[in-house]
Amino acid sequence: MSDLKSQAIYRTLRERILSNELLSGTRLVLRQLANQFDASDIPVREALRMLERDGLVEMLPYRGARVTTLTAREIEETYFIRGHLESIATGLAAGRITDTELAVLDELMVRMREAVAAQDGPRFSELNQEFHGTIIAACGNEMLRELTMDIWQRHSGFQRVFRMVPGRLAASQAEHEEIMAALRARDAERAAKLALWHKLSVGNTVSTLVEESEKDSGATA
Repeated sequence: MSDLKSQAIYRTLRERILSNELLSGTRLVLRQLANQFDASDIPVREALRMLERDGLVEMLPYRGARVTTLTAREIEETYFIRGHLESIATGLAAGRITDTELAVLDELMVRMREAVAAQDGPRFSELNQEFHGTIIAACGNEMLRELTMDIWQRHSGFQRVFRMVPGRLAASQAEHEEIMAALRARDAERAAKLALWHKLSVGNTVSTLVEESEKDSGATA
């Protein structure tokens, strides 16, 4: 029962963070959350640990938990690493991807286009991770897959960009269409280049978003 409760609290808080209902730097007080969710401290503490694993919450010694504050430098460094890892993985996938895997990606593409048309950022975010995860899983290198997906998991907060910059959905989907064309053509070199460009493009959007937020915070301080 405790596990079910912690999962429910985790999902609710995760959605509130990703939708920016809970802003960067917001303190998450254990007792207040326990009262809010009509729960004991144990499932709340476990939910906070899961959010910390996702990179959405940071635990501060003697100060409790707070929503992670993103910095432009952290974003640039993360997307640089992610970009090159995913570029390698996508290039490898292009050389060995199966018709079955391409069919899965085609179905995801249909659903992502629908999410773009509906301007459904949360839905697009979920499908986007599934899309790239499917490609990475097809690369044939288990260590590369684990490294890449571990970084995805620890920095899932970056997916907020799809909720905060509506125009990014269409731009990302256009980049997905090009990556798919390269995969269908089994063009490893082009698939790798497009994957790198795509990741750095998203990273630039997130970095700009954070820089603007930092300027706004400085202006109102």
